[in-house]
Amino acid sequence: MPGRMRCPPVRRLAAAACLAAAVPAVARAQPPQAGPPEAPRLLIGGEIAASIAPQDDEAFFNYTDYDQDGLRLARFRLLGEWRAADVLRFVGELRLENGRDVELAAWYLRWRPRRDWPLDVQAGRIPPVIGAFPRRAYGRDNAVTGAPLMYQYLTSLRTDAAPATADDLLRMRGRGWQPFFPIGSPAIGPGLALVSSTEWGTGAEAIWRAPRVEIAGAVTRGAPSEPAVFDDGAGVQWSGRAAVDLPGGARVGLSGARGRWLGRDVLRLLPDESGRDGTQTVAGVDAEYGYGRWLVRAEWLRAGYALPLAAPAGAGLDLSAHSGYAEARWRPHPRWQVAARAEYLRFSHVAGQAFADGPWDAPVERLEAAVNYRVNRHLDVRAGWQQNWRDGGRIHRRGFPVVAVLYWF
Repeated sequence: MPGRMRCPPVRRLAAAACLAAAVPAVARAQPPQAGPPEAPRLLIGGEIAASIAPQDDEAFFNYTDYDQDGLRLARFRLLGEWRAADVLRFVGELRLENGRDVELAAWYLRWRPRRDWPLDVQAGRIPPVIGAFPRRAYGRDNAVTGAPLMYQYLTSLRTDAAPATADDLLRMRGRGWQPFFPIGSPAIGPGLALVSSTEWGTGAEAIWRAPRVEIAGAVTRGAPSEPAVFDDGAGVQWSGRAAVDLPGGARVGLSGARGRWLGRDVLRLLPDESGRDGTQTVAGVDAEYGYGRWLVRAEWLRAGYALPLAAPAGAGLDLSAHSGYAEARWRPHPRWQVAARAEYLRFSHVAGQAFADGPWDAPVERLEAAVNYRVNRHLDVRAGWQQNWRDGGRIHRRGFPVVAVLYWF
């Protein structure tokens, strides 16, 4: 699928070589100088994470747009930042998951026009600005082991294939891990999450940070559910987020985005009379509050999809889905942490000829809890349980025990 295009092997190797070449040679001894020590020109960090849960080859509640189970994962991340000048930095991330090819998951230039301005401009394969969770999707900042439904659960929509009628769409309810449609690609492939937190698109963004306010805006390839890297046929996505720190330890953010989620090759096979151009519109709000040993977070997001149909002639659907979660984390001891998350995913109603009026995909609910123990400053061990309910598909209910280990340096 266009939005899941990976960096070609030659580009991956070249990017890895560039990152390695950026490591400066060992400096010769210098006489002591007055003033504060200079910040290092090269910063390197990494993370090794592994999680294990029972295999789920029937319900696919945790299947991701990376074509793998999010609870059965082994991931290695190497992150680097090279300070070429006081106002210019190069940032990159190499990622290896479940023994697959090494991917250059992030590569961008960060430029600060002036030292005394709280403004950064980034260009390349850049972090998303939508919502709060994508910036803490990896590592120990995720309260539990799994990802929220809005950023992980696959709906029945695909970017490279489309239904001809409303019945074609309703027939795929609860089958987001392998939906198939008559228009476009004949292959069976995974659907789309409301917003992808595992893929980053290419483009540019500007971030302005003041003591209590943060504003970010970005122009990238693809759409919120389908970021694109090297796909020339992908559309343009506009996204933004504004966050405010309130008195008492609270933080509130608003997000929005718009881009074309349906592939250009599929749109060419559909009639123009419907007036729907395959765009996705996203709006969301997030909040965070910390007090003592407690940290509470919540997020809500609505995604709208314009879907043209082939029959009846000129017909189309305006689909929507909304999802929310609330989570809490409590630290009874510096080494121990207990956390839980409750969430839901709902869909707008559609009526077909063979199917009665109902949601266009199967509603989902999820509860997840975890206990975390910090072995030392670099190693965490986590155990938990995730319970899922779905009103559709072959499997309506499934629970998973999860054990995870995280090491960072």
